[in-house]
Amino acid sequence: MQDIFLIGHRPPVLLLHGLRGNPLEIQLLAQRLHRAGHTVSVPYLSGYGQRPGDCAPVLPWQQWESLASERLAALVADHGPAAVGGLCIGADLALRLARRDERSVSGLLLISTTLFYDGWNLPWFRRLLPLLPLAHPTPLRHRYRLREKDPYGIKNVRIREWIARQMESTGNSAAGARDLPLSAIYEAYRMMRRIRASLPDITQPALILHAAEDEMASLRTPNLLAGRLGSSRIEKIIFTNSYHMLTLDNDREGVTQACVAFVDALERQQQPAAAQLLA
Repeated sequence: MQDIFLIGHRPPVLLLHGLRGNPLEIQLLAQRLHRAGHTVSVPYLSGYGQRPGDCAPVLPWQQWESLASERLAALVADHGPAAVGGLCIGADLALRLARRDERSVSGLLLISTTLFYDGWNLPWFRRLLPLLPLAHPTPLRHRYRLREKDPYGIKNVRIREWIARQMESTGNSAAGARDLPLSAIYEAYRMMRRIRASLPDITQPALILHAAEDEMASLRTPNLLAGRLGSSRIEKIIFTNSYHMLTLDNDREGVTQACVAFVDALERQQQPAAAQLLA
């Protein structure tokens, strides 16, 4: 579960894993983008992600953003402006980078973006959200953990069983960690509110990919993104044969194809602009 860094000859892509997740969640997408010629960076962010042997405490969301921004700056310094994407809260972080590091971000790959925890598998979870600010000053948010449960974000039964075995044996999997600390949810909740308020200020082209049956975040999120982003170009695709973990589930091939096509289009769009600057 180390960082993934693949050198190519075409514009770079930064991909961010989900909350308490790891780079394996988006490894297939990274490989397909690299096969198309792109330099791809998928960093593991300690204090935000989770992998065996990492005992780092959950960091405040502002530090998640700072860690991701540092990785973006290093990538851009060597390879130029990057398309930035992510899965779930990783997509939220991509939106934050687009606002914070505007000139470094050429476009957005927003996969299973979560700006509301309101999916069909979370009725009990939704009731906790109004209480999270009250839990902030107490030890509760550091001690309480929510355990992942079936279907683990996966509609494909075979892949779901594989993920369940990984979680049971190691506490981690290609779909993320088995346990989610309340403190991590609290920080994500705070970041979501900030992102929702800033959507009109985000102007980069955006690709929005979401599952119709996402059990973590309903179609309210992609609809909000499509309606409120200030992006110059927005594409939205809703997949019908997967749950939350789009990069691992039945529609993973469609997801990778859409991302490769979108990044290729970004490159074609940037070439005339670069030629004008050199003229």
